[in-house]
Amino acid sequence: MVLAWTLPAFFYLALLSVKPERIMVERSALIFWPTFERYRDIVVSDLGLPIWNSLLTSTAGALFTLALASLAAVTFTFLDFRGKALLFLLMLLPRMFPPVTTLIPIQLAMKTLGLIDTRAALIILFTGFQIPLAIWIMRTYLDEIPRELAESAAIDGASIPAIVARIVLPLAGPGLLAAFILAFIFNWNEFLFPLIVTSFHAKTGSVAIMNFAGGYKKLQWGSLAVLGVVMTMPVILFVLAFRAALIRGFTAGALKG
Repeated sequence: MVLAWTLPAFFYLALLSVKPERIMVERSALIFWPTFERYRDIVVSDLGLPIWNSLLTSTAGALFTLALASLAAVTFTFLDFRGKALLFLLMLLPRMFPPVTTLIPIQLAMKTLGLIDTRAALIILFTGFQIPLAIWIMRTYLDEIPRELAESAAIDGASIPAIVARIVLPLAGPGLLAAFILAFIFNWNEFLFPLIVTSFHAKTGSVAIMNFAGGYKKLQWGSLAVLGVVMTMPVILFVLAFRAALIRGFTAGALKG
């Protein structure tokens, strides 16, 4: 039922992106000679920069998120300290806030730091936004790794960094990949904060789409369809390429015994 709802819409979007302008508004015109001029125009026009900004900032944000969240997840999983449960809850709490509640403080902070309309601002924001989700995913997966492995290595004299780098993280590969892909997808689809903290140089693809929406009667259907396909394909390719690791990472901890 979900596929029946989503796939026809995406197929129609792809069909619309290669439909000639002269029959764009004719819904009955399903057989035509496709045109790929709009895709070529993206490469030679200014639209290539927003897409590159989305790819760069989403990837960098996901990588920084993974680096910080994996260390935090290892700490919460393998170390015991006072206030552990409360601190873990506080780490997850920002994810529960509506994004609009932090919009003004974040915009003012970026303006004070001189980071408005920079990729660095987006990378910092993307990293901070996805850390709680990545910690939750990673801790769920790390719970499946026997603590005896780390304890045995510690008895043999291995340091904590060596245990994390040589034992824990290699075994947590699917969880790391699942956290990275989810962080990348959320970063890639983020619209509100890139709209507020960027204007031209660091504008992302999701914000650039708004340039073609000037009201229902002024919509540039062909360009919107092309950008929609381009912005959707990386997510689809990620999921198809790493679906096995995603399933394994998401189902970790679902079964016990």
